[in-house]
Formats: sequence, C-alpha cells, structure tokens
Amino acid sequence: MYAEKAPDPLLSAVLAPSPPTLDAQALGDIIGRLRIPPCPQVLQALMAEIRAESVDFHRVVRLISGDVSLAAAMIRAANSPLFALRHKVQNVQQAVTILGLKQVIQMVAGIELERSLSTGIRMERFWERSNLHAVTCAALTRHCRSIAPEDAYTFGLFHDCGIPILMQHFPDYKQTLARANHASRPVPEVEYEQHGTSHVVVGALLAAEWQLTGPLLDAIRNHHDPILLEDKDEPPPVRTLIALAILADHLVARFLQVEDEAEWFAWGLQAMDYLGFDTPFVDQAYPDIARQMAETLAARGGT
Repeated sequence: MYAEKAPDPLLSAVLAPSPPTLDAQALGDIIGRLRIPPCPQVLQALMAEIRAESVDFHRVVRLISGDVSLAAAMIRAANSPLFALRHKVQNVQQAVTILGLKQVIQMVAGIELERSLSTGIRMERFWERSNLHAVTCAALTRHCRSIAPEDAYTFGLFHDCGIPILMQHFPDYKQTLARANHASRPVPEVEYEQHGTSHVVVGALLAAEWQLTGPLLDAIRNHHDPILLEDKDEPPPVRTLIALAILADHLVARFLQVEDEAEWFAWGLQAMDYLGFDTPFVDQAYPDIARQMAETLAARGGT
C-alpha cells in the first residue's frame, strides 16, 4: 500500500533549496498528493543485514527464496556469461554465493524499484536505460576512485526515479520531459513551470524513503545542477556523482544510438574535466563499458 502523504522530515530534507519563485508550502502540498512507495520489506531486511556486524547468510538466502521473481533473477544472473561457470547454478544459495551480498542488494533494489513504480504504466525503455546508466556509472569508477562502485551503481539506478511517479500523476508529463531534455534551461526548471515540482525533488524524496542518505541523496536532488561542478563548497562526492551522471547519459545514448540531450552539449566537457578524463580516454574506455551494457541488456532479456 502506498503512503498518501510524504513524511515531514523527508520533505524538509529534499525541499531545500527550492526555486526562489516557488512557494515551499505549495511544493509540499503537491508532493503530499503524490504516491511515494515505501521501501519494500525485503530490501529493508537485506540492508539491515549488510549493516550488521555479522551477516546471517542463511537469512539472506531465506529472504530471497521467499520471492519467486527475486529468486529467479538471482539464479539467472549467476548463470549469465559474465561468470562463465562450468556448472549451472541450481538454487538461491549457490547464486548468492556467486554474486556476493552487495551485488544481491543492488539487484534487489533495482527489481523492487521497477516493481514499485511500474503500476499501471509500461516503461520498459526507461528501466532499460536506468539499468544501463547504473552499470555505466559503476564502470566509470574504475577510473575515478573517489566513489565506490556500489554507490555509483545505486545513484545511477535511483537518479531519475522521480520520473515514473510524475508520469503516473500528470498525464502530460511525458511531453514536459521531452521538451525539458532539449531545452537550454535546466530540466527541473521546465518541470516546475509546468507541474509545480520536478523529478529530482520527487526522486530524492523516494530515495530518502528507501534509506539512501548523504552524498547519494544530495546528488539525486542536484544531478541536473551541473553548475555545482564549479562550486568548491559542494562536497566532492556529490560533484563526482553529478559529473558521472552527465558522462553516463552520453555513453548510454551512444550505446543506444540515440541523440544526446542538451545537458551533454552544455556541460559534457566540464564533467569530463572534473573527473580527470578527456575524449581520447573516454573513447578508449567505451568498448569495455559497452560490453557491460550489452551484458546488462542480455540479462534483462533485451537485444
């Protein structure tokens, strides 16, 4: 069951700073009418395990085994070409052993996020792109070690999670987003103008509800504010995640053979510079990242 009104502490965590032309109370009222799904119990339990001093492996297996779709996804992932196993995995215990707890939690978060936000709408392309973005952000951390790969993956998965919520609530939001992605103004500014809120605020609210904190939450809230790349008062992890988001969007667009969005043309060079990359380096790294994206599509049953 969905919560009908967002908790006040979460609102205060994500509403500031708000656009100066927008009344904070009005924004809170709009968000309060949205349906923000609570963090699923199985994900809460798994996250509690990873924070524990001693992980109960058998409890992890029981939690996964209790959901047929999660169990099937773990076994399928462990049997993917990525691991090149001589003998196929037959059960959840074997799959969790192969994948490792961090990857299991990443997969569960992705599956539960898609499940929670897909009610009544088909957004296969969106979820495909979100997964590719997450994989790409994590892959780029091999060359940018200030962010842990699992944190980059989680950020990539959640950074646009406000979009499905707004898609469900506003019938014309799809047109707003298409216009915003090719506008010279920041995407949230166009969204605020049309709907009184934006996917970054709603996404940060959901991320907070799902127990994401610190730089991850701040980066989700601000990933369409690349001007922060130049703000030395902004925490470096947040700036790194914003830069990763811009570069990952470009690489995913390249992989899918679709047009880059306006943000890449405006801030792509600054994002690469902040990460310490240049165009020849990115071109050299791209084939390996593209291979990982192809494996992700194959695991999802894509082409």
